[in-house]
Amino acid sequence: MNSKINRSDIHVAILAGGQGTRFWPISRKDQPKQFLSISKSGESLIQATVRRVRPLIEPDALSVVTNVAHIPLIKEHIPDSNIIIEPVGRNTAAAIGLAAIYSQVNSGSDPVLICLPADHAVGNEDKLRLVLETAVETAQRLDCLITIGIKPSAPNTAYGYIKRGASLAQDVYKVSRFYEKPNTERAQKYFESGDYFWNSGMFVWRASVILNAIKTYMPELYEGLEKIKAEIGKENESRLVAEVFDSIESISIDFGVLEHATNCLVVTGVDFGWNDVGSWDAWAEHFQKDQQGNLIRGDALLIDSQECVVYSKKRFTAVLGASDLVVIDSGDALLVCPRSRVQDVKKIVVELEAKAREDLI
Repeated sequence: MNSKINRSDIHVAILAGGQGTRFWPISRKDQPKQFLSISKSGESLIQATVRRVRPLIEPDALSVVTNVAHIPLIKEHIPDSNIIIEPVGRNTAAAIGLAAIYSQVNSGSDPVLICLPADHAVGNEDKLRLVLETAVETAQRLDCLITIGIKPSAPNTAYGYIKRGASLAQDVYKVSRFYEKPNTERAQKYFESGDYFWNSGMFVWRASVILNAIKTYMPELYEGLEKIKAEIGKENESRLVAEVFDSIESISIDFGVLEHATNCLVVTGVDFGWNDVGSWDAWAEHFQKDQQGNLIRGDALLIDSQECVVYSKKRFTAVLGASDLVVIDSGDALLVCPRSRVQDVKKIVVELEAKAREDLI
């Protein structure tokens, strides 16, 4: 570990309240994506996320932000974590704010907070820790908001982008600007430029710094967090958290804070094999494909087919004469879509919710 880092000054918050709607029909409300496995060992995505950051922190410095419905799963997968409950999902700004105040109260100090999605995959964990150490050391010295930037491997339209500005140190840059998911033409320009990085959704900052930013750009959320902070550990805690979350805005930390803040930095570092496992297409990258580029999991047969992703959980599935197709059979539901449309799978969940099909979501 980097000798400049004070291990006892670091807290990790795992954001695990999402449903993973792009992974429908396998990912459901009662078994969302972060509790699924893409490894031969059977280790879930959230278990892998926790394991690879354990060397950076003390044993009691890990929290998981989740909702009430997922508490049994958290206790099963990460039994020694501190659980922070969101009474209702309000996106990452509220979740991160909640993690920040709990980290201050639980530590009795103002720790550097590493905020990580629960459902990402990493190929080289040692390299990831080196990047996080650089970010932590920077956050311990400077009042800054740090996001981990990923060097693009292709002009991908599924990610937000960060344009780097002036260099502050090796692999540490000021953020020139955040950009939302681009179209194909713009993504190509970003890729060719070399000055743009994918926004990984991994953040590092001191708890007080992110809370001050929330105070500046999201004052209503900050006011609610301050009320909650005063009641942590008291009888009124749960009721007050519920009241605050019932009234606050649902918005990401990117939209709510980072796109407005002037003290944002991006740490890039070495390629550590990051994958957000954000779609069935990205999921397929983790498995060996056949000679035609097909990924087959389960009982399936593909004939005269190329570049398909087929997952059949309970029954035999045959695909004939298809290209660039995704076929996912969960037993009670079947998804068929072009690989070019995997980012839109979440629209199916939205429609099912509108039709009150609770049996399928």
